[in-house]
This record gives sequence, structure tokens and C-alpha cells, in this order.
Amino acid sequence: MQLGLGGQVLAAYAKDWIVNIEDISNFIQKQRQNIKSECAELITPRETVYSVFDRETQAKLGLSAWTE
Repeated sequence: MQLGLGGQVLAAYAKDWIVNIEDISNFIQKQRQNIKSECAELITPRETVYSVFDRETQAKLGLSAWTE
């Protein structure tokens, strides 16, 4: 997981927003085996960018925005 969080938002994420931590060691071990078999059965997450355009939400999350 990649998060561009910092400061108070990162602290809130770590202390308040995480509701469960799951041990996925067995899953990871299986994925390592799948890599050795040419990745035919490899399970990987689909990553997507969540764009926040609302300025109030950006401010609450401590996000910076730029335009091109």
C-alpha cells in the first residue's frame, strides 16, 4: 500500500483509522512459490489512483494539488 500521507493525517491513520491487521504470511509464502513458477498463478493487487478534487477534502486530508 502506498499512501502520500504526512503529519497529523498520518498519525490519525496509524492510531484511529486502522481497524484490523491481518497476518497474511501464508498468502505471501504461496505468492513466492508462484513467482518461481513463471507467475502463472501470481495474485497481485490492482492499484488505482484516487484523485481528490474537492478543495475542502484536500485540506482535511492534508493533500497538495497541482495542475498541468
